[in-house]
Amino acid sequence: MAARMMRSANLSSTGRTRLVVRAATAVPKQFKAVKPVGDRVLVKVDKGEAKSVGGVLLPASVRNKPTAGAVIALGEAKSVKLSDKVIYSKFAGTELEVAGEDHVLLKEDDVIGVLPGTDKVAQLKPLGDRVLIKGAKAEDKTAGGVLLATDSGEKPTFGTVIAVGEGKEDEESKQVVKPNVEMGSTVMYSKYSGTEFEEDGEQYIVVRESDILAQLA
Repeated sequence: MAARMMRSANLSSTGRTRLVVRAATAVPKQFKAVKPVGDRVLVKVDKGEAKSVGGVLLPASVRNKPTAGAVIALGEAKSVKLSDKVIYSKFAGTELEVAGEDHVLLKEDDVIGVLPGTDKVAQLKPLGDRVLIKGAKAEDKTAGGVLLATDSGEKPTFGTVIAVGEGKEDEESKQVVKPNVEMGSTVMYSKYSGTEFEEDGEQYIVVRESDILAQLA
């Protein structure tokens, strides 16, 4: 089976950047369809943006890896349906090349949320026990009034809840338990948790309920 190599940069235990090579499995041409098994879904990956926001053409090596696409096949997954536009965890799933197109085979739990027709992250429907938070603005001054450089502002770890998933099935009772947070509440979350997005100058993050540390009042 042929394979197309994908590269990503990770930090090694020594602190140095190392390249991790991931193989996208090419499905042989005689097979025309891939049917997911169990709770898996098959997503056709959106093509990466070829230009920066300023219109500058980017080389393939520096384009953001797409983490969105359309569901084209599914097994027993219940939270998504065919043709849904979904966002998924960046390094999740098994990458496939089907008829020359990029696809990814995901577990249902790797799907972060479903995008509306507008493709706006602010209107994302988070799945399972996930929560969509609009991040607070970073402070541009210290407590003593000293102006901070743009890159030295402390990144906030709190924000406003704007969407809540329908919940996750309890392993014992088999009942769906909804996250215990309310839309509109201000919450504090773990610093290195979740998946971050930037849209129209605003910061958003999707975290699991377990990553929420406290509600602020």
